[in-house]
Amino acid sequence: MCGITGMVNLDNRPVDRTILEDMVRVQGHRGPDDKGIYLSGNIGLGHSRLSIIDLSKEAGQPMSNEDGTFLIIHNGEIYNYLELKEELRRAGHHFKTRSDTEVILHAYEEWGEDCTRRFNGMWAFAILNLKNKTLFCSRDRFGVKPFYYYEDDEVFAFASEIKALLKHPRIKREPDGRAIFNYLASGYGYMDISDGTFFKKVRQLKPSHSLKISLKGKKLNQARYWDLDPGKKNVFKDEEDAYRRFYEHFEDAVRLRLRSDVPLGVSLSGGLDSSSIACVAAKLLGSNRLEAFSSCFDEEKEHDERRFINPVLDRTRANANLIFTRPENVFSDMESIIWHQDEPYSTLSILPQWYVMKLAHEKGVKVLLTGQGGDETLAGYHKYYYYLFADLINSLKWDKASREIRIFKGLKGGDGNVSGAVAKILLAYSAPEFLKSLSRSRIDRHRPSYLNRDFVKGQTGKISIEKKFASILNNDLYNALKISPLPSLLHIDDRSSMAHSVESRSPFLDYRLVEYLFSLGPEFKIRDGLTKYVLRMSLKGVIPEEVRLRKDKMGFATPLERWLKTGLKAKALEIFSSREFASRPYFDQKEVLRIFKDFTEGRTSNGHYMVWSWLNLELWFRKFFN
Repeated sequence: MCGITGMVNLDNRPVDRTILEDMVRVQGHRGPDDKGIYLSGNIGLGHSRLSIIDLSKEAGQPMSNEDGTFLIIHNGEIYNYLELKEELRRAGHHFKTRSDTEVILHAYEEWGEDCTRRFNGMWAFAILNLKNKTLFCSRDRFGVKPFYYYEDDEVFAFASEIKALLKHPRIKREPDGRAIFNYLASGYGYMDISDGTFFKKVRQLKPSHSLKISLKGKKLNQARYWDLDPGKKNVFKDEEDAYRRFYEHFEDAVRLRLRSDVPLGVSLSGGLDSSSIACVAAKLLGSNRLEAFSSCFDEEKEHDERRFINPVLDRTRANANLIFTRPENVFSDMESIIWHQDEPYSTLSILPQWYVMKLAHEKGVKVLLTGQGGDETLAGYHKYYYYLFADLINSLKWDKASREIRIFKGLKGGDGNVSGAVAKILLAYSAPEFLKSLSRSRIDRHRPSYLNRDFVKGQTGKISIEKKFASILNNDLYNALKISPLPSLLHIDDRSSMAHSVESRSPFLDYRLVEYLFSLGPEFKIRDGLTKYVLRMSLKGVIPEEVRLRKDKMGFATPLERWLKTGLKAKALEIFSSREFASRPYFDQKEVLRIFKDFTEGRTSNGHYMVWSWLNLELWFRKFFN
């Protein structure tokens, strides 16, 4: 895992080394082990290295091929690099290092830009092709690794983090109103829902896309190299065959992500996803004991997961490393967290995640396996029950729908307005476009009262949802992967881990596993009141039963609502009452204070995400603009 940055002066001026060095230095936390710079006329490349595979100096970057015609800077890991390396050797390629980066370079020599289709991993890289005078850049299928860029008539610049781009004198710090509107008006805190950012003119290369810029013609082109195929279906002998094939995919995804030349561990929340990873990883490691890192709570017992963490520790014989999250640490650590995140984020679950990564760093562990992606591929969130019901009704499977709804109503939290929620989903899925437009325009007239009216007038919150799959559930999962919430969760995960020089790996985002899961019908995702059904059935006997069959969901949860009403209340009120907050053109300060008072005094509920988004945005402004 590393930090990459570079620039091409399109007006052919020589690159200023001082600017490039500043851009590399501000990302130093991403790669404290080594640094490298390449300068040649109007082109500059910079790299800060976190050594994971092949720790030798020979594997440093920028790295060139044998004759110096190709150079690469790379952030991430190609997990199947050993298999690709053997294939390339048979094709006549020779290697001087044991690194996966050199495999990318030779793969590009052999297969050109189509090399990305062969990679199983997470990556953001740039290859300078001195033969045809182009710069070829690529980002992995799900956007695990970041790639930001800026382009105008004089310069094309890119980096792993926005703060590095802001070191370039041509890139101004200007907030983007549309991103701020989407973030505030959603009530949850949308981020990373498009190729835009919270900074005007700073873009991000979309996941599954490559970018090529000509160093002569100044022409920039982007192209998608991968997408899920809605027509792909699997045929099984029986259901046991489906479960067996899932387990084979999952175990191999974990196996590939155990490849490391440095100490490795697992982020263990006590949930189904991280527990599955820990148990399979321990099985594959054999006698080598796994290091497990968990966030716990002493006082907030309802958020403490040790009753599920401990059985997994017993099963795996992993070494337990526990960190305790407390409200008094929130504002003291916020400045550093916001600086590393670059943009406002949507949830306080970042806090326990931040401390887990910090503890891993302190223990000398440089790689952590995490459960990211499990909820978005296996329908882990509570809302997905409603999408299953809509799917069954839309398919005229009345008996199954009735049965699943009956089971759901017996679950904790399953007593909501099922018919209303399902009707909304069916309307959104099947209504003619003109009805949807009427519905959207009606919503547009009822913007949240806490937003400044003048600000609202100039904005639109329309988010384009793709309808790609026939299954309503699979279609929503597809948009969860592409739009929200996975992109923002990966953003937070990358910055939190990289802030502490730790590499985060996500077995559930192995593209082979994701393709397999999207070839399955909704009944494999949710059945008999159980989410992640195929995972639960496949892992029988592998993970403890109390974890496999648990029906509640926690993840990296924090008692944010309670904290905002108690320990964080005074500081939050001070911020909302401040002159700085009043000066922002986005809020109606009086309305914010009224809503916050009602929230803290218990007259309204479930407003903690909204309040948190206000706080986070204001602290972001103070960090990056004041």
